[in-house]
Amino acid sequence: MTSSSCGSLHKQQGRISSSTAVFIAIVTLVFLWIASGFIFRGDTEKTNATKSNLPSVAVRNSQAQLVARELTLNGEIRPNQQLNIRARTDGMLEMIADSGAEVSQGDVIAKLSIDDREVQRTQAEAQVKKAQSDFNATKKLIEQNLSSQSQLQALEAQLEAARAQLRRITFDIENTELTAPVSGVINQRFIEQGAYVSAGNQVLELIDNDPLIAIINVQQSQIHRLKLNMPATVKLIGGTDRQGQVSFIAPIADPQTRTFRVEITIPNQNDPIPSGMSAEVTIETNNVKAHKISAAQIKIDAAGRMGVLTINDNNETRFSPVTVERADVNALWVSGLDDETRLVIISHSSLTAGQKVTPKPVPADYDKGEEL
Repeated sequence: MTSSSCGSLHKQQGRISSSTAVFIAIVTLVFLWIASGFIFRGDTEKTNATKSNLPSVAVRNSQAQLVARELTLNGEIRPNQQLNIRARTDGMLEMIADSGAEVSQGDVIAKLSIDDREVQRTQAEAQVKKAQSDFNATKKLIEQNLSSQSQLQALEAQLEAARAQLRRITFDIENTELTAPVSGVINQRFIEQGAYVSAGNQVLELIDNDPLIAIINVQQSQIHRLKLNMPATVKLIGGTDRQGQVSFIAPIADPQTRTFRVEITIPNQNDPIPSGMSAEVTIETNNVKAHKISAAQIKIDAAGRMGVLTINDNNETRFSPVTVERADVNALWVSGLDDETRLVIISHSSLTAGQKVTPKPVPADYDKGEEL
């Protein structure tokens, strides 16, 4: 083989090697391009799958509002006065008011027989006059040195005894009539007409229901919120509401319950109601910033704290302890949250604190009672 032939062969081999290298490079680039597509698509699908696996929750931006703080406690309704009328002298019961009778202050509600007390009073008056006359005469004799001081003292004692007897008889006569010390209603009779009554015996029970008094027992942690004359709403069995005001706050706690007795006075002139019923007393104390939530949003954590679920800026759930400040018919007002917060309103699964979620707006028809 000539040298020229060898040179031509070497050139052809060089061209073939160069073409092969270019071909290999192109194939490599295509392979890398295809492979990169699969890789990026896999990452994208993985990312989308991760997002789709996050629980979806309906979130509402809540703004705290200034609301009246309330203290609501169960209590009982008692009369303004509950009096047992007792006899102050002896005698047969000649007249007694009927149970259920409405009486005014000063009305005669029972009457005892006077018997011979008028005769006894006449005799006592005569004894007083005689004793007074003897005392005066002896006093003049002493001025003339015709009597002793000891005799005068003895007559003075007799005069005082006669006066005491007259007072006793007069007292008995005056108390044969029992009068109502206050206006009210006769609740019950302990003795019937015609029976003999001794001094101290119960005759009637008189109830004064105007005003009524609602009694509640307030815990130590809440008593500082109350002041005299605060308005109060008293809800009675049957749905009747009455307005009143705080009229008494005990200055010392009950030693057994460590609670304070609080009284609310309720006017009871118009459309009067009876005493002795149970009642729910609500007192507006002070204003506080609170969020309006549904009772269904309340959660209890492992420590027994009451709270709600909120969402932070990273779309992670957070358990936020709250205090119920007020309970309305359809909502609760709670404090303990930031003035602006994102509340979890609806969730389709059980959530835990620190869990990543996908927040969505609350459906427009949710507040109308419709579900997602």
